Amino acid sequence: MIAVLLFAAVLAPVPRVHDRDAPAQEYEKVPAPRLERRMSEASATTVPWIDSNAWRFQRGLMKALYADLPEGSAALAAAEAHAWGVDALLEPAPKDTAELGQMLAFIAKIDAARMPVLANIGVIDDGTAEVAEVLNLLSRRNLLYRVVKQADPKLDLNIQIGSAQFPRDAAKNPNDFAARVRERLGDEKRLVRLFNTYSVLANLTGAGDHVRLYLVNYAHFPAKDVRVRVRGVFAKVMLADSADQAQQARDIVVSDGGTEFTVSRVSTYAVIDLQRKELERKH
Repeated sequence: MIAVLLFAAVLAPVPRVHDRDAPAQEYEKVPAPRLERRMSEASATTVPWIDSNAWRFQRGLMKALYADLPEGSAALAAAEAHAWGVDALLEPAPKDTAELGQMLAFIAKIDAARMPVLANIGVIDDGTAEVAEVLNLLSRRNLLYRVVKQADPKLDLNIQIGSAQFPRDAAKNPNDFAARVRERLGDEKRLVRLFNTYSVLANLTGAGDHVRLYLVNYAHFPAKDVRVRVRGVFAKVMLADSADQAQQARDIVVSDGGTEFTVSRVSTYAVIDLQRKELERKH
């Protein structure tokens, strides 16, 4: 059973189907989430590319309209919106009604009081397109960040494009820029690391002894044997997957200040609750 913390928070809105005849002026249209293959700049091969709205939500968009969703994308759109805690209206293709209904039922079942987003990178947003692309790349690499107005000394790393550490010219190549961010942060400080997958994005929230990890798989097929490492020592790892709610995390190991486990299948959406050990409660 998923633990529920008592603290000052509210449930995030559950995504819902939009009546296309009803106005939605307060909602901003966002692209359909998907995974596609794009030509690599370095070779003649194609590479997987995740089109995600996570960076838009991290930047402050809180009301999203997924208009005229292509067939096969409605359940993924619902998972994405819920994982990042936004109020979303969905316009699914007719053939997606049943699959979307199953996803919404799963979301309603596992929904709980929303906890603060956990991050160890701060990105100072100057409103430019360069920052938008940097946020997109950080999201795709699961480098967990928070958009801030000024440097936050509580974070492990603060990024300001145009500074000596992160010159504006460097942001012209977002892939290199994201690699530079990862190098400066150091993998040992990363809050979440995913192995054996290129299609799953993560969002981490937490308060007190409890953290909740949201995993969204953007591929049309399950991500198998995904190895997850979460920074911190946890006594309990409780997994719920949208297609296999009886699935449990396996091969749980605690080492070097982190907790690792394997998710056999991330179908489209998995939510993982982790509970800290007694000895870490004051930290």
